[in-house]
Amino acid sequence: MFTQDLPIIILSVLFLFSAIAVLFIKEFTRAFYLSLSVNIIGIIILSFFWIIGFVDYTIFSCTLYLDNVGYLFSIIVLIGTTVVILGGKSHIENWSTKSSMLSLLLLTGLGLVYMAFAYNILIILGAWGISSAASYAITMLRKDYKSVDAGIKYLIMGLISSSFMIFGFALYFLSVNTFSLNYSTIKYPYLFMLGISLLSVAFFFKLGAFPFQGWLPEVYINADRISVSFISSVGKLLGIIPLLRIISLGDPTQNVITFFVVLFSIMAILSMFVGNITAFSRKDLPSILAFSSIAQMGFILIGFVALKVNTQIAEAGLVTQSLAYVIAQAGLFNFVSHIEKVSGTARFEGLRGLAKSDKGLATSASILVLSLLGIPPIIGFWGKLFLFESVYFYPWLIIIAVLNSAISAGYYIPIIREMFREGELNFVESEERDSVIFSAILSIGIGIISPLILVVV
Repeated sequence: MFTQDLPIIILSVLFLFSAIAVLFIKEFTRAFYLSLSVNIIGIIILSFFWIIGFVDYTIFSCTLYLDNVGYLFSIIVLIGTTVVILGGKSHIENWSTKSSMLSLLLLTGLGLVYMAFAYNILIILGAWGISSAASYAITMLRKDYKSVDAGIKYLIMGLISSSFMIFGFALYFLSVNTFSLNYSTIKYPYLFMLGISLLSVAFFFKLGAFPFQGWLPEVYINADRISVSFISSVGKLLGIIPLLRIISLGDPTQNVITFFVVLFSIMAILSMFVGNITAFSRKDLPSILAFSSIAQMGFILIGFVALKVNTQIAEAGLVTQSLAYVIAQAGLFNFVSHIEKVSGTARFEGLRGLAKSDKGLATSASILVLSLLGIPPIIGFWGKLFLFESVYFYPWLIIIAVLNSAISAGYYIPIIREMFREGELNFVESEERDSVIFSAILSIGIGIISPLILVVV
């Protein structure tokens, strides 16, 4: 029935026409508030249709499947984009490409929503093309030398990952003989596992998981802070969402499930250790956030280990931890942007005196850091708890993950310590500051209701 298509049709029309409209609105303030409103309205639309029961059915000739996890990840995309837009108004206002920035943020969000409901590899390919191309452009939109240089490296790595993805999908189709992600039989298991390996490599590039993180420090450290706020948070969902759809919707054999466990366990462990060890040697916020994100993706990959073994808790963990990561990462890079304007540096010495001059900002930034660390009752705690619980079959993996979570305190806690040390900083109002406070409120508020995600999923 036509009414079943309404969630996607309404959202598509809203985002597509708004993405075009902001390019022709001369007054930037109007374009800004249109983009911000569209994301908030999108969250309301998705929540409304989800609550009234537009769930668990396919549309558009079985190419999209509207399920609980798809709705949750779509909402995460729009929440993350809202945080980024909220913090970017005055920062991008003087760019010649400011309208393009807003348009590309909306298009990336729309592509990720389609990917979150994907039931066919053609949808993933199409949505990947839209969202990936937009993310490369977003990295370079400020047009300064460092941003363009970092963006080109990101683009090259993206093209390599896209090549792996196309080859992987070709092997996927040959092994299951269908474009649908809901495969029931695998004719050639070894060919299928090779295809999944290549697909995983493609999505690991987007995640910045070890050893495919070569582009990540360049982009996070050198590109514009607001651009990185988006690329480092919502941009990571370009790797998480399609991999989740591919692994979760099919019905693999036990041998293939064992292959999943081995592959994702190895990648999770390596990413956690490499990210944590490298982050320890850094003394500036962008570098710490860059390398710690590698470790954070290691925690995310734990959910993929259990995805076909303990499905409900694994999906709850992936949803919760992804939301925690997106909010914290977007908020913290907005925080970096604000601190650089106030103190002139994002090194530790630039944080000293912040708690004295701006207790609200220091407290909010501390909440976001503690969310990444996994301290209750902040949402990051529940994300890690669900992920650890999902792999209770593999206690050795839980021990390694808990150990790495403890290790990460060695570079997260000093960030908080420096903000509360003596120093002189001026109190400055900015949209970035408001975004950090908004992100902290979200992290606490959603953290309180996070246990309900287990019931929903």
